[in-house]
Amino acid sequence: MEKPWYKQFWPWFLMLIPFSVVIAMVITLSIASQYDNPMVVDDYYKKGRGINTQVEKVQAAQALNISFTLQQDAQTLTLAYKTGAPDELTALRVQFYHTTLKDKDFELILTADAKGVFRGQLPDDVATEQGKWTLTISPFDNSWRLSQQVQLPAYRELTLQPLTYGV
Repeated sequence: MEKPWYKQFWPWFLMLIPFSVVIAMVITLSIASQYDNPMVVDDYYKKGRGINTQVEKVQAAQALNISFTLQQDAQTLTLAYKTGAPDELTALRVQFYHTTLKDKDFELILTADAKGVFRGQLPDDVATEQGKWTLTISPFDNSWRLSQQVQLPAYRELTLQPLTYGV
C-alpha cells in the first residue's frame, strides 16, 4: 500500500520552494520599510528649482571672477581669495560633502584675519584619512557659490574656481 501524500517527501519539497520565496519577500519588505534611502528625493520639482538657483549662484561667482587658494596644514584649513576679493570680507560658509558617506558631511564658518586669510579647524578624521570631498564655499549672504571636488588631506596648495558642473 502506498503512503498518503502528506507522508511523502516530494510534495513537501516542492511546496518549500514557493514558501521560501514568500518568507524571503517578507524579510526584504521588513528591512526596506525600516531604513530610509537618503538618495530618494520626495519633491522633484522643488529640488529642480533649487538646482537652477544654485546654477545662478555659480554664474554670479564666475561673473565676479572669484577664486580661492586652499592650503591644509595638519588640522588647519586656510582659504584666501586669489581673485575677485570683495572690498569688505564677510564670513564664509564652507560645506564639506563626502562623496559616499553622508554622515561625514560637515560645515565650517570661517572669518578673515587682518591679512584677509580665512582659517578653520578640520575634524581629526578629515585631516588624517584620505578621501574625496566636494567643498562648497559661499558668503554669509549667499549671493554666490563656488563648488569643487578635492582630495583631502591636501599636501599642496589648491586653486578653487567656480565650475558649473560642480552644482
